[in-house]
Amino acid sequence: MNGDEATKQYYHEQYFPQTLAVLQKHVDYLMNELEDLSDSSWRKTFRKDQDRHPRLPLLLRHNNFVRGIFELVQQNLDGMA
Repeated sequence: MNGDEATKQYYHEQYFPQTLAVLQKHVDYLMNELEDLSDSSWRKTFRKDQDRHPRLPLLLRHNNFVRGIFELVQQNLDGMA
């Protein structure tokens, strides 16, 4: 396949819908997981134990950052559909 652009383009066109569907499913799954790890769910679970979990604010900020990235990815994928 090295240098065979026509064959590569054919494969891209042939399998793009399946690839897109799998990527969308994966991003949706990760978005749901991040929602489960969101600030509100952690606060409900650990509201009395915040002193025992001093890195919780850092973890929540990281999860929010990652969720923001995946929201952009999800928008890009939705634009390809």
